[in-house]
Amino acid sequence: ELGVDASLIGFQVVAVYLGGMVTSLFAGGLVSRLGAWRISQVSLVLFALAHLVIASGALPLIAVGSFIIGFGYGLINPPAAHLLSKVVTPKNRNLVFSIRFTGVPLGGIAASTFAPAIALTAGWRVSMWTTIAVALVLALVMQIFRARWDADRSREAPLFRSPLADIRDALQLPAIRWMCFTGLFLAAIQLSLNAFAVTFLVEETGYTLVAAGLALTAVQVAGVIGRIAWGVIADRIRSGFAALVINAVLTAGSAFATVFVAPDWPVGLVYLLFFVFGFTAMGWNGVYASTLVEHSPDGRAGNMTGAALFFTFSGVIVGPAIFTLGYRLTGAYSGSFLITAFLALAGTATILLAA
Repeated sequence: ELGVDASLIGFQVVAVYLGGMVTSLFAGGLVSRLGAWRISQVSLVLFALAHLVIASGALPLIAVGSFIIGFGYGLINPPAAHLLSKVVTPKNRNLVFSIRFTGVPLGGIAASTFAPAIALTAGWRVSMWTTIAVALVLALVMQIFRARWDADRSREAPLFRSPLADIRDALQLPAIRWMCFTGLFLAAIQLSLNAFAVTFLVEETGYTLVAAGLALTAVQVAGVIGRIAWGVIADRIRSGFAALVINAVLTAGSAFATVFVAPDWPVGLVYLLFFVFGFTAMGWNGVYASTLVEHSPDGRAGNMTGAALFFTFSGVIVGPAIFTLGYRLTGAYSGSFLITAFLALAGTATILLAA
């Protein structure tokens, strides 16, 4: 409708994550002053505002709305980490955080199921208004429980701190410092897998778009299963660090195996490989967040999570660029997956340094 090449949606993704990087640096201070529950409501209101701006249909405003989505996105995880840190126990911490992170792929499934159907039936603006309504209703319902969950907010806490304060504090703590870099590496792999799996299978193995799309579906389904499974594993072995090391090593192995995928491979074997790849490369988030909280100073889980998110979002932006560079250097997407394997090994090293 706008007459814009659909490939430019990649710039919208960058805009979203740049916005997230900005607010993630302020989230810790906002949580301390206003409360984690209130900041969660604010993020929902920002999502509603962003969709209202995008619904204008003007390309410059769509860019602005995308940044606003990022502002809301950067405010999600720090308050969630703060709230969950109050209720988890050492025995279930990783599982609870992992269940929380299944909301990301499940929300993506809900959006991809309902938004296109609404857009085709009633127009794309109606799909925007539907999202606005869902966000605002949820924010209003949350108000019922605000007094209970924000009882620990401090009116004396500064509303805004230096955006670099939490990063500086995080880098002074060895475990958190190395976990920040771990998040960068693992996020880069996750986004690269999502962005290039279909292109790789279509252009280098001769798969149809439908067949390649099934491989991406396997990645997404494995990601949902993996986020819970890795939480269970981490709680069973009583070590988030150990679970993350196993995850990163298996991710490296999956990426390395992908280098050798060829047109004569059985289709079932290719799907199995991408399922395992998704199980590892998409399944680390909950254990990662739980381990951050476990090693954060008391009462500062939100601050340390916000600082780590700055690095994680950086990986989201840098990862696909590195993957593309690998393709330019080697002339093949398989060569890019080799670089991805090295990123996973780098992540393994930073986890070991954090432990």
